[in-house]
Amino acid sequence: MKFFVLLVLLILAFAVNFMGLADFVRQKKLNYAFERNDAVLLEKLSLPKPRNWQEEEICLQKIAENSEKLHNHALLLAGGFCDGMHAYLYRVVPELRKLIAEKNLPLDVYYREHDELHGIKELFTLYRKQGKKILIVGHSWGACSVFKQFWQDSSVPIDLLVSLDPVGLVRPKGRAAHIKTWINVYLDYSAAPLTFSNTVARIGQPFGKRSNADENIKTVYNHQQAQKMFFDYAFDKIEQTIK
Repeated sequence: MKFFVLLVLLILAFAVNFMGLADFVRQKKLNYAFERNDAVLLEKLSLPKPRNWQEEEICLQKIAENSEKLHNHALLLAGGFCDGMHAYLYRVVPELRKLIAEKNLPLDVYYREHDELHGIKELFTLYRKQGKKILIVGHSWGACSVFKQFWQDSSVPIDLLVSLDPVGLVRPKGRAAHIKTWINVYLDYSAAPLTFSNTVARIGQPFGKRSNADENIKTVYNHQQAQKMFFDYAFDKIEQTIK
């Protein structure tokens, strides 16, 4: 019975995401305990961490008013289904922060949930105007949302896009000249273990290997192990791109 209820909820959530309706619902219960906007940048601008979407709106406006202070490149982490609760991709942030400091990497880190990319396009535009690079790592439905938002929108060139086992019905077709490099990490679901996360991903329709990606990497990890995928397959690519 519990599995049936979960299945119904997953189908409903997937339908809302596919229709694009959730992208406009900013008042929902997002996890503002997460560092959604670069903490170091906010500190430099003397901005407090937003506690809700209204405060975040003000925060993004203040960043726009001080865009000449955007000295680093921009990285977006787009989490998948339930990431706001389980932090599958968000878990990379503490270790990523340490690596950025240790290696002195010029990188501002932003995080958004899969159905809420509010303000990201506008932020990317600001970084581009300062001559900075744009990098995106999306996991599961987060990757699908990124493709929906940016694959056909050439107004914001993207230097690196890494999809970590993307899931969803919106598949990127052909080539996108404004996306310099797309690296697709995928599970082989014909052989993947029958775990809970892999079952959820199967319901959501995984992308698998994509012929139009610049590079396909088959992972040995299960679907929810976005943190391991990030550091094994994405971090080095990010470092190479910004150097």
